[in-house]
Amino acid sequence: MNRDGLLMGIAAVFIGITALMLIAGIVVSPFFLLVAAPFGGAAYLLWYQASGKLAERIRANPAGYARSARGGGGPGGFDAGPFEGRFTRERTNRQQARGQDRRRRQRARDGGSVAQQSGLSKSAAADILDVDAEADAETVKSAYRERVKTAHPDAPDGDEDEFKSVKAAYETLGK
Repeated sequence: MNRDGLLMGIAAVFIGITALMLIAGIVVSPFFLLVAAPFGGAAYLLWYQASGKLAERIRANPAGYARSARGGGGPGGFDAGPFEGRFTRERTNRQQARGQDRRRRQRARDGGSVAQQSGLSKSAAADILDVDAEADAETVKSAYRERVKTAHPDAPDGDEDEFKSVKAAYETLGK
């Protein structure tokens, strides 16, 4: 969508409303002249933005439009703080972390379980669950359920790391 064209269209509508209000103010009542002023101002500001003149003015004097530093009180008003732009280091780091989490979840969905990606062998998984490495699915499932009751972090003697290893072992042997 052409944003500048849309702004120019809205500015043209506001100019039309302003012209009608000015005519009504002259013909009917001076009250319409008061109503026409905000419409005229809005039309001017929209045109000024859409024409690119506002951007040129800011580029010519960027210091005059910069936000002030905390406590500086200068331009920017309301102690807006320094303008850090769209890509601050903190925001970029958060976005990268989110992307890594998203990629990790996608790999887990596409390439099997996290345990398989970590390289947990069947014999190590069988040792964790106290079953034979060639045990059937039912035996593995029942051993997992028994083991997870004590290893779960919400259990009285539970441990999160142990729970994760039990879960990884089950995912390795269950497939």
